[in-house]
Amino acid sequence: MNKISYDERYRQFIENMSQLPSLPAVVSHLIKVVSSPETSAEDAAQIIEKDPALTTRVLRLANSAFYGMPRSVSSVQSAVVILGFNTIKSLVLSASVMQMFPQNGPIHVLDRVRFWKHSIVCAVAAKNIAQNILNFVFIDPQSAFCAGIMHDVGKLIFELFAPKEYAIICGVSRKKNAPLFQVERAAMGMNHADIGRILSDKWGLPLDLEQTMVYHHDPQTAQKITELVAVVHLADLMTHKLNCGLWDEEALPHEWDRARSILSIDDARYERIVSSLKDEIDRTKDFFAIIAG
Repeated sequence: MNKISYDERYRQFIENMSQLPSLPAVVSHLIKVVSSPETSAEDAAQIIEKDPALTTRVLRLANSAFYGMPRSVSSVQSAVVILGFNTIKSLVLSASVMQMFPQNGPIHVLDRVRFWKHSIVCAVAAKNIAQNILNFVFIDPQSAFCAGIMHDVGKLIFELFAPKEYAIICGVSRKKNAPLFQVERAAMGMNHADIGRILSDKWGLPLDLEQTMVYHHDPQTAQKITELVAVVHLADLMTHKLNCGLWDEEALPHEWDRARSILSIDDARYERIVSSLKDEIDRTKDFFAIIAG
């Protein structure tokens, strides 16, 4: 393809994405509310309780093995306190995205179970990295978890609007053992991170989510919150190292050399986090079952 065709394809994707539904009103409202420093657990609970399905998910998550609470949680407000606002944001966003992009259609490109397993393991890895940062930059582990959940959503857009081409792109990535985001750009002039920017603008997502969706493969170019982008970048790499990709032995993304130094994570701590993730992978099934429910 030449540059003109790349530009035309990008314009087509923007036009196609205008057809995507907006986030459900309760989800948009809840994200806005929990992003405010003035919001209380009671405020969030009142919104959640207006949606029976969301109420059920929040209570199931609070009582799941994923969090391992020692006592039963029966009220939404208590669940919000236990889970935290950013976990609530992760839950409602991922459940909404799963409903908008259901199981594979006529052209099977992305295995949804593997896609969400990768996203959830990446989220757990990002949370663990944030908890192990030793420098003076504080990154909320739950914010890192939410960013990890959402980082690859642009791939679902490719599958939706260009399924035949995306099937070929995935095939080339597997055959040549090349990182998928590089093959996407070579074939279409853009990759799933570029699509993430368009999607974030359409849905009005918070800046931290947009930056990680757009720059997780290229954190040195991130405009803001570089530390959080570096966290998700490393978490994505760890997740691939554990063979939790879209297919067996999916090619690893490139590692940014400065990521570990920015986050004050030496090689030993890095390997300990990877090792601890191996024990947590089974628990991610609980989170998947809840958002899919």
